Amino acid sequence: MIEWVEYDRNSRAIESHVNHLITDGRNVWIAQHAKYKYRDGYGWHEDREPLSLPVTHWAKINLPEEEI
Repeated sequence: MIEWVEYDRNSRAIESHVNHLITDGRNVWIAQHAKYKYRDGYGWHEDREPLSLPVTHWAKINLPEEEI
């Protein structure tokens, strides 16, 4: 089950430069949370490019472990 967390753009609890699931409540994307290069603050990026999406929630990607 995906555990969605409400997005707080001021939170530093989101691990940066790691893929996460993000949503606007209707669509889901994969993005990384990181500092903006040319402006203040942090936001979501895809391939190092900032995204201008109305993100409401994010989630860690939790894949099942491989069986040995």
